[in-house]
Amino acid sequence: MSTVALTHLPYRRFASSVFTRLLTHGSIVLSDLAGLSLASSLAVFIRYFFHAQFVPGDYVQFIPAMLIFFATFAICGLYPGVGTSPVEEFRLILRASSFSFLLLIGCTFFLRKGILSSRLVMVLAWSLTILLVPISRRVMRGWCSRKLWWGIPTVILGEYKAGIMMLNLLEGHHRVGLRPVALLFEEKPDFYGVQADTNVFCGDLTHARRCAAEYRDCYAVIAMPSSGSDRIRAVFNEYGTQYRRVLIIPDLFGIRSLSVAAKDVCGVLALELDEKLTPFMAQLIKRGFDLVFSIGGAILASPVLLLTCLAVRVSSQGPIFYGQSRIGKNGEIFKVWKFRSMVLDADQVLRSHLDSDPALREEWQRDHKLRRDPRVTRIGNFLRKNSLDELPQIWNVICGEMSLVGPRPITHSEIKRYGKIFGQYLRVIPGVTGLWQISGRNNTTYEHRTRIDDYYVRNWSLSLDIYILLRTFKEVFFAKGAY
Repeated sequence: MSTVALTHLPYRRFASSVFTRLLTHGSIVLSDLAGLSLASSLAVFIRYFFHAQFVPGDYVQFIPAMLIFFATFAICGLYPGVGTSPVEEFRLILRASSFSFLLLIGCTFFLRKGILSSRLVMVLAWSLTILLVPISRRVMRGWCSRKLWWGIPTVILGEYKAGIMMLNLLEGHHRVGLRPVALLFEEKPDFYGVQADTNVFCGDLTHARRCAAEYRDCYAVIAMPSSGSDRIRAVFNEYGTQYRRVLIIPDLFGIRSLSVAAKDVCGVLALELDEKLTPFMAQLIKRGFDLVFSIGGAILASPVLLLTCLAVRVSSQGPIFYGQSRIGKNGEIFKVWKFRSMVLDADQVLRSHLDSDPALREEWQRDHKLRRDPRVTRIGNFLRKNSLDELPQIWNVICGEMSLVGPRPITHSEIKRYGKIFGQYLRVIPGVTGLWQISGRNNTTYEHRTRIDDYYVRNWSLSLDIYILLRTFKEVFFAKGAY
């Protein structure tokens, strides 16, 4: 954000606070209604297509049961539906949907209406709900984020650097639903007014009360990570009590951020961080999840595997599969298996091109990837673009050398790029897909790759793995960042 060329204008409102809240919250409820309706309708008609002993109209009497889902969603914290990360929101949807279907099954049993409720319909509806509700919410937010009424007005208070960082984050992620309207610095700035391109008022903390009165029931974000607890408490007591909801950004960057629980310990606020990957049961669940879905996936993908083997064999000389040594959990070395996508003398071809092309050499040294790799065959380029070259890694998963979801497996030459984060990498089994796969893949910088690997290890959960797998299908379908 630029701090120059600010016009001295009074506060501006996007719309009345009540109006924005109704539209913002109402749009989330409508998206849930659309997702739930589509999921239940598809489940009924899919079951009906396979010679069911009912007609779709029999399920009309279950429409009032939709209230169970909205009540459970509200109790689980899915409303008002702003200020929540997509991963955390997916976790809440998974939990709320599962609990809602258990309640629905119990109600049909006690009301003696179980005869009309097919078990397959229930399973299909549950599966489709955890898939379609997040999609409907994302689509709705994508459409609403371009509207002036979208979002809850948010006032940012605190240090200059942290305040600018939070402003850029919120303005770059409109789907979160927190729309910055004022940026109030702890120190008195040399400028006042509304920046024309963002409609964000800039001032000092003395404007906090005026902002609270101007935008009733808005959010306040206290961004003072470098200040001590005494100063943060003083700012909160003097200015934060004017706001209904206050978010405090602590100096805890790099610490687990998902599913952190606030605890009262003898009158002192504490944050409980539970290491999810350490317990034996968590590792057992993750291993069982990998085996079930990798073996099932291998069976379903067997025709594609056979066709790809044939294509690689007839397209160029050399073996069908290619194994490369990578570093696994606890530093163990294993071979990552892929369909061969390069020419036989790949290393020699690479060296000759790097020696003759400085720009290519710089790209390789920076990312260990080449957008136009001279070693890749024609069929190999197709396989890479559609991620088909990685299908043999299902065998690595079955053998326990890899997981379906995890950090990207790295080579010895990449260890120095990880720095202190390398210790986090060694704690887990590398994955076929991961946050890197759904965060731009090859379009991201290497530094960003290491940060998201560190984030995954610190914030692992089964719901996070499911979320990444679902997002991977989308990324592979659109071939985003693949080369």
